[in-house]
Amino acid sequence: MGKGRVHIIGAGIVGLAIAANLVQRGYQVTVLDREGPAAGASRGNAAGIAWTDVAPLASPGVWKQAIKWLIDPLGPLTVRPGYAHKILPWMLRFLAASSPKKVASSTKALVELNGSALPAWERLWRASGTHNQVRRDGCLELLDTTSSLAEAREAWAEQRDYGIKVEELDAAAIRDLEPDLSDRVIGGALLPDWAQVDDPRAICLSIADWLKGQGVEFAVAEIARLEPKTGGCDLVLKAGERIEAEHLVIACGAWSKTLAAELGDKVPLDTERGYNITIPEPGVSVNRFIMLPGHGFVLSQLSTGLRVGGAVEFGGLKLPPNWKRVDAMLAKAKLFYPDLKTDGGERWMGYRPSIPDSLPVISPASRHDRVFYAFGHAHHGLTQSATTGEMIADMIEGKRPAIDPAPFAVNRF
Repeated sequence: MGKGRVHIIGAGIVGLAIAANLVQRGYQVTVLDREGPAAGASRGNAAGIAWTDVAPLASPGVWKQAIKWLIDPLGPLTVRPGYAHKILPWMLRFLAASSPKKVASSTKALVELNGSALPAWERLWRASGTHNQVRRDGCLELLDTTSSLAEAREAWAEQRDYGIKVEELDAAAIRDLEPDLSDRVIGGALLPDWAQVDDPRAICLSIADWLKGQGVEFAVAEIARLEPKTGGCDLVLKAGERIEAEHLVIACGAWSKTLAAELGDKVPLDTERGYNITIPEPGVSVNRFIMLPGHGFVLSQLSTGLRVGGAVEFGGLKLPPNWKRVDAMLAKAKLFYPDLKTDGGERWMGYRPSIPDSLPVISPASRHDRVFYAFGHAHHGLTQSATTGEMIADMIEGKRPAIDPAPFAVNRF
């Protein structure tokens, strides 16, 4: 006897991970998405399982760096003209989340959430048979100024305090690992316990195929509105169809804000538009995930090519992409890899669903006990997806998750 059916809105990696956990617990599952699996941010992320990232973006010193970046319209952080008034409430909340007390609270929650990420992923890889799409070559953080290196050492010390392995390396040791690097790098660190998937879109599609084999149903559909009721929630599609959902999970990333608002939950979610280019024949060897924190972008070798991506642009969901941001990243990447070739690269822009305190919403709706939220993972959707899936499945079953859910509750706003 089954446990009933759960409808999930969103076929990105978070929605897929929730479906995986539910189907293994005996639920029938239907996943709805306006485009299908891995069509949004889950297609174009950098492919890292960045569980070692425990510092929230909001921090007491972030404004000094942010102001410096904002001066450059093509720098790592920018606000599109005409969007400043819309992002101002989010920025004010971000400022409030940057107080030492708030940062300590957010860091504690991230340590617990990200600390469970890799074990949860290992369970999902085994169940779905996708373990062969994962590499464990570690991550290199590279610095090119003495000031940024000093700041990084403070962050590495904090990571070590949480039991995370960080091996500081000098420039010569780094170039032994990455011979194609220029001499611009003066130091850095290896985080050996990172993991990376071969291609984020491919692993999503593989998990979706496995889910179909487990009886999970997928539908391409766009939601017009939600109508909560006793015993569930009705989904009214733009095509006119009405679907009765006994249990509903909203996991559609940047598009979740509007649906949550219909249910009475006003979440301060906005979108950090991210850019990248994937180069099939880059002409250089990049042997492991490369992070350049002082410049706001990364290099990630995928099965489909070298992905150069990052940056944060506040511009909402409707403005067209500014592809000059990709050109700016490539120009900086060539400072570190002078022989980098960019011919034939595929450009992409996507929407990271971001909340000011850097914590996603993983929670029941505040007014409807059969509706659940799983969105706002920002830069860590891939990282946090598997453990989010376990938490939501526990909540639907009426169990308390192994991770304290309070920091991720929707009623914290």
